[in-house]
Amino acid sequence: MTSRFGKFVVGGLAASLLTLLPGPSAAEQASATLRVTLRVVASCSVQTQPLALSDYASGGPSTGTASPGAIDVTCARGTPAAVYLEGNRTLQGPSGDRVAYEVRANGAPWRAGEAIHVKGMGQTPVHLALSGSVPAGQKVAMGDYEDQVVVRVVY
Repeated sequence: MTSRFGKFVVGGLAASLLTLLPGPSAAEQASATLRVTLRVVASCSVQTQPLALSDYASGGPSTGTASPGAIDVTCARGTPAAVYLEGNRTLQGPSGDRVAYEVRANGAPWRAGEAIHVKGMGQTPVHLALSGSVPAGQKVAMGDYEDQVVVRVVY
């Protein structure tokens, strides 16, 4: 059987012992600065939507765009870039005939070998709306004509 006095003595003794034990002392310290760096590099990506020209009658008048195309160039903010359409602007048909065509970007003629200069806007792409036409008077065989154009972005 424990008396009240025993609990008091034991409890008081424990409290006294805790005060006699050494507590955390003031530790020595040293500090330095950590330099954290990052380089954001120029980067660009490009996406395309096909351009379909209107039907053309051999030797007939010029035709325009049946379905507009597009080029979207996304570059890191402030990155200057030049967009090129490689190739000679001719469509090849099944018999080997070729039909010349013209391309316009945002309404302005885009001649072979010329670049359109853009500046990156970060997450927002630079949009080039494409239209085109076939000049009049080209006498070629009937059939489906096609050109595979490489879009090159130099940044």
